[in-house]
Amino acid sequence: MRIAFTIVLNGYRHLLHNNFYENMIKNFDHWIIVEGVANPNGSTNWCKQVPSIFHNNFCSVDGTTEFLDKYVNVKVRVLRPVDKPWDSKDQQVNAAISEVKRITDKCFLWQIDVDEQWDAKDLDKAEEMLIHNQGKTGCFLCDYYVGPNQRVVGAWGEGRKVPYRRLWAWFGEEFEKHEPPTLKGNNGPGLLLPQRFKHYAYYYEEDVIFKEVYYQGYEGLHDRWLKVQNNRSTVDVKDLLGDKVWWSNTQTYIIYENNGC
Repeated sequence: MRIAFTIVLNGYRHLLHNNFYENMIKNFDHWIIVEGVANPNGSTNWCKQVPSIFHNNFCSVDGTTEFLDKYVNVKVRVLRPVDKPWDSKDQQVNAAISEVKRITDKCFLWQIDVDEQWDAKDLDKAEEMLIHNQGKTGCFLCDYYVGPNQRVVGAWGEGRKVPYRRLWAWFGEEFEKHEPPTLKGNNGPGLLLPQRFKHYAYYYEEDVIFKEVYYQGYEGLHDRWLKVQNNRSTVDVKDLLGDKVWWSNTQTYIIYENNGC
């Protein structure tokens, strides 16, 4: 059995992008969606409180809530906060785990963020390779987009320094934390698998505007992002992120690709 969970706030454009919603329903036996605002506690305490303009009673304001209500089906379960935000993203992922436990006590468990897209054949192959190599956690690199024609290559974004944990051979564990995704007591052995996914984290301008006000130390991000969209060759990632200590000396670049992604 294959089950995915997704945290989402104002992800309407991603739900529609490249038929993301339909592909998730097609490729997973069950999909647990956890919508809404999370307080900046736990493993994401470096974030800021979500401003009120980005939520309505702690749920999305861009049409996500209405879309999910309209198109939910027997495979999809949507969890939302009740009159207050989620305490943390750690709480959100464990709320998803509680729902998974209602379905089964073992499965291939996938974390699929709303801005991440996979090919069906890569899902199949990754699970096959994880089991064949007696792994517990599948880790991956990705094609990381910071604009419709701008892709990141290097340690940050693509994941060459810290690959993305996205797949587990799951046997009932809860999460110790969401960032990085870590199961309680049983997160390894982890395998770097060759399959790649497409990550549209900075693809849409609306998301960039939100990240600037939500992430600590991202002042000026939107203005830098607008300038990066004019890139037609290769630029340093500092043109987007500014002078960040945590990615310095990582040889990370933004390359121009006119591929209609």
